[in-house]
Amino acid sequence: MLPREDLSIIVVDDLQFSCEVIKSGLKKAGYKDIRTANSANAAILLINQRRSDVVVADFWMPEMNGLELTDLIRRWDENNNRYTGIVLLTAEDTTASIVVAFDRGVDDFLSKSANQFELAARVYGTGRIARQQNALRKKNNDLTSYIQTFKQLNLLDQDTGLGNRKYLLNSLSAMINHCETRGGGVSLCLIRIGSEDENSDTFKLGHSTLRTISSSLQLVLRPMDQIVRYDEFTFAIAITYADHTTFNPAMFERSAASVLQHTHLLSEQGKKLKLSIASWYSEQVSDIPDVAQILRLTEHKLQPLKDLLETA
Repeated sequence: MLPREDLSIIVVDDLQFSCEVIKSGLKKAGYKDIRTANSANAAILLINQRRSDVVVADFWMPEMNGLELTDLIRRWDENNNRYTGIVLLTAEDTTASIVVAFDRGVDDFLSKSANQFELAARVYGTGRIARQQNALRKKNNDLTSYIQTFKQLNLLDQDTGLGNRKYLLNSLSAMINHCETRGGGVSLCLIRIGSEDENSDTFKLGHSTLRTISSSLQLVLRPMDQIVRYDEFTFAIAITYADHTTFNPAMFERSAASVLQHTHLLSEQGKKLKLSIASWYSEQVSDIPDVAQILRLTEHKLQPLKDLLETA
């Protein structure tokens, strides 16, 4: 049950006497937070100072009538993601006036001849609807924020703070589009980390090793290069470059060597690390393979780092 004293009300009438009569009637009905304004502009100023649950306004006022005030309040609501209940009072309760009022966004329409008990009841109903609307808006905002946070977290690897495979797919797609429209090339490198003990089923990368690997890769690469955790044991580096004729894929071997240097060749289980590495880069600015093809081409070329260096 919504207590009446919790509702904030603004009474708007160009006649101060009318404002006081309405205010007095509402106070007798139990409402406490009641402010008055003698023009539509003054009412908007009050709303800007502190929001209101309900605005009770005279239909006919000089300079700006109740319908024009309604338009202003609805724009204010939209800009501030809120909802304000609006009750219009008029001595002319014709059907045409009622239809126009509801079409313009008024919540309730009441004759000035109505007694204070009916007015108090209409204000309460309008205020309850406004509170419900604002509660729904808050829930919707909270849900939207949660979804955005979830989507962001869904693109991150929780162990390293790097992007994950899904993030890589999005980044590669954006890189390909960039190169096809503006020129340049795309390159992908996979660095897979394993153990020299091929029979070990317990090998895993602990949090400390993962953080060390991600940090060592970031140290040797440019800030704009994309580094992600591709899967449990594999890291990926995706980059773009302006001229494929000057691109040197040996940079990836340096990145892998940096991993070995900073991890001291050992896993957290004391096993020697074995790195396999593969890279692919586009040699033309047009007809770049799609993301799935680039991944297949790169994975197919994976081989141990030492073998790669020996054959280089």
